[in-house]
Amino acid sequence: MSAPPRKGGLTQLARDFAGLKRLWPDLRPDRRLVFAAAALIPLVAALQMSVPLLLREAIDRGIVPARMDLLRSLALLFLCAVTAEYVARAAQRQISALAVHRMVRRLRTRLMEKVMRLSARFHDRNMSGALVTRATGDFDSLGEALNQGILSAVVDVAALGAVITGMALLDWRLTLGVLALLPFTGAAVAAFSAGLRRAMQSARVKIAALNAFMQECLYGQQTVKLLVAQTDARHRFDTLNEEFRRAQMNSVVLDAAMFSVIEGISSIALGLMLWLAVGDLGAGITAGVLIALVQYLQQLFEPLKQLGTKMALMQGAFTSMDRIFGILEERDHVGGESPVARLRGSVRVERLSFGYTRQPGAPAAHRILHELSFELEPGRSLAIVGPTGSGKSTLIKLLTKQYDGYEGRITLDGQDLAELEPRGLRRQLGIVPQDIVLFEGTAAFNIGLGDPAVSREAIERAAEAAGAQRFLSQLPGGLDFQVRERGENLSHGQRQLIAFARALAKDPSLVILDEATSSVDPESEALIQKAIARILKGRTVIVIAHRLSTVERCDRILVLEQGRVTESGGHAELLARAGAYARLHQALGG
Repeated sequence: MSAPPRKGGLTQLARDFAGLKRLWPDLRPDRRLVFAAAALIPLVAALQMSVPLLLREAIDRGIVPARMDLLRSLALLFLCAVTAEYVARAAQRQISALAVHRMVRRLRTRLMEKVMRLSARFHDRNMSGALVTRATGDFDSLGEALNQGILSAVVDVAALGAVITGMALLDWRLTLGVLALLPFTGAAVAAFSAGLRRAMQSARVKIAALNAFMQECLYGQQTVKLLVAQTDARHRFDTLNEEFRRAQMNSVVLDAAMFSVIEGISSIALGLMLWLAVGDLGAGITAGVLIALVQYLQQLFEPLKQLGTKMALMQGAFTSMDRIFGILEERDHVGGESPVARLRGSVRVERLSFGYTRQPGAPAAHRILHELSFELEPGRSLAIVGPTGSGKSTLIKLLTKQYDGYEGRITLDGQDLAELEPRGLRRQLGIVPQDIVLFEGTAAFNIGLGDPAVSREAIERAAEAAGAQRFLSQLPGGLDFQVRERGENLSHGQRQLIAFARALAKDPSLVILDEATSSVDPESEALIQKAIARILKGRTVIVIAHRLSTVERCDRILVLEQGRVTESGGHAELLARAGAYARLHQALGG
């Protein structure tokens, strides 16, 4: 998901700073740290202003008249001021950094929770690698920019105000002469701001694309190797990498150009001040005043020299903030807030129509399901069969509230599915998806998934019921066996048995099996079939399966073709009709 295009200019910059208020809810818990850091800013500015003034006093009242006693006192006071400024500035940075890091942690947690709540439709149109960049790189950019860019710039602005005040106290005429160059500095900043913004935004988009492709390659590395597609993968990676390099270099070039321009203006300002000081305008100026003014001038332009880097950081922060809040403000949720009563397992589908890319009321040509209706009583089982693309898995996605925006009505125990809270609903469903996902951790964790409501005893019972205990007992640690990422140290059949145990661990009333016996060896399938016959008795079961042994044991079978129910009935009844089911049964070896 891309952030909206951003326009350049000081007006947009002002809007960006105004947009920082979106961060306040996550910063509010540490508001005392924020106020403490803010309170130190005027102290830092005052101490920075005092240093050149003390230097002037040391030269004009100590060195020139050779008053060594006063010089020693002023030197000690100078040392104390410099030390106090260092301590105050360091404390201000540490406190503000602590507040920012805590805020980023809260914001990152909110983003993770938000992404997990968004509908499958959102994930369909956003690559996972790009979302990973949001949760990592964008937060790193935001945290760094807030500390080193925005907050540092606030301190610099206060310090600049103190520096100008100090210069005016020394000689307001020379100060006005030097400040006449500041509008040129402001014009340079405004000119480079738009380019830096575009370059930083482009770089973030390019790195997101690069990360997404990298994740694809790592996930599918075995397929890439087996199909000898490394050359194409490398070329595509090189292209994306080069695009990112160019975008990044644009920001580097603009940063360097801004630094050079401001460096040039600061040199001109120094020359101008010296020229004015030796002219009529500087009549009567002392050595101490002149040296103090030179030091003030360095303090004035030193932050401005770093402004290019800080502008780049700020542009990155505003871009990252837009991208982060673009997700946090995303409204693509699956609706429903009603609590879910304990389900008995009754399912009713009435005139259900759905299309992935269209809204309700779209032409039938864009729909996956068409006027689908059926009813399933508690404790009964239903098999859904049909050719690939007939809408079987789409129906399961609707029943589990991964998508909404359908026409018709679905009820569970008389409760309208559209009104039910998704998480509460899924807690009562036992689901074995077609694509098994295991996580790095123990086998017990992969069955219970850290749910405190699922006890160790429930995990053991589920493993035994699913037939997973048989192979787990032969592995080191049993249920405490360490499963690697994506379950790579387990066979496909073993992964499916663990997924089956996962579905049973919550003792659900409604169980949904989406190709639960696909791609397993005969021994694993036999274990699953025994588990189906023994444990799912008394539960409502919806099965999508191609294996005849699974379909035949169901009470009722629906045959889908192009999103429509073409046949419905029991196994023997459908075979006797010699229709679509009979042909499918014969094709599968029946």
